Amino acid sequence: MLLDKLTASNIPYQADGLPTLYGRGGVWETALPMPLTSTLWHSLVALPHPGRGYASFAEPGEMPVYLENDDGSDDAPDPIMLETARWLIANDSAVERAIVETILNDLPSLRKIQNQVTIDPDEQLPESWDEPLLRPMIRLLHLTLPPLQGRLPYFGAELACTWEREHGYGIMFHGTEIVRTGGGDVPNLSWIANRHAEGRE
Repeated sequence: MLLDKLTASNIPYQADGLPTLYGRGGVWETALPMPLTSTLWHSLVALPHPGRGYASFAEPGEMPVYLENDDGSDDAPDPIMLETARWLIANDSAVERAIVETILNDLPSLRKIQNQVTIDPDEQLPESWDEPLLRPMIRLLHLTLPPLQGRLPYFGAELACTWEREHGYGIMFHGTEIVRTGGGDVPNLSWIANRHAEGRE
């Protein structure tokens, strides 16, 4: 992790089994060692970074992660988020596969949305795609960890993409199960995970 790229006012927080977290005011950031998932973020093949959501503190092999307490407390990250971070490290390969497969399988619904609006020809989705075609069309910006207990951990993935350059693409997961896909705001909305945990999503 490149400490000189972090906000100077951030305060370090130590948690067993995790890199140091940095933050204040109930929001922390860190870079988890996730060499496979990080290939969707730090790669010469990936879509050029849009600048939006750029986490310059993460190095190759690391995945930028954001943790935010929903209850307004700011002394320490919710223990649920720390457990999720540990789960992500232990399940790096499954997380990377889940993100790629989710986007590949979402092509029909994405094309359906595009067919209902006028779009820039440069943003037109192909009729079919595979992983080699997909990777240059996306860049994973970061993972978000809502403080919500589930049978499996909840986490969100926000991506930049060629087909929606303004709003991006996002996924909320329960483990590697898809909760919802949509715009780049989806992984940052903890109420989506909450509704799923209550059986309403």
